[in-house]
Amino acid sequence: MSSTVPTAKKSNKKLFILLSLGLLIPVLLIAIAFLAVKSDAKNQREYDRIRQEQAEKFERQKQQQKAQQDLNQSQKQVES
Repeated sequence: MSSTVPTAKKSNKKLFILLSLGLLIPVLLIAIAFLAVKSDAKNQREYDRIRQEQAEKFERQKQQQKAQQDLNQSQKQVES
């Protein structure tokens, strides 16, 4: 009879470990998913900021080129 008592204690310990892992693994997965979403949102904001800066830079370059062309045309007209 004493041989069944340690087996029951071992079974309870194994059961407790399995139940703990069964609860811990989904919680960890949810935490990892939350961190991934948070990181993705941060990266998306950064990419949007960079994209906006590049668009502004491109627009400034277009305006400078247009101004330079207008200046060149007006100089040609004065020379003519």
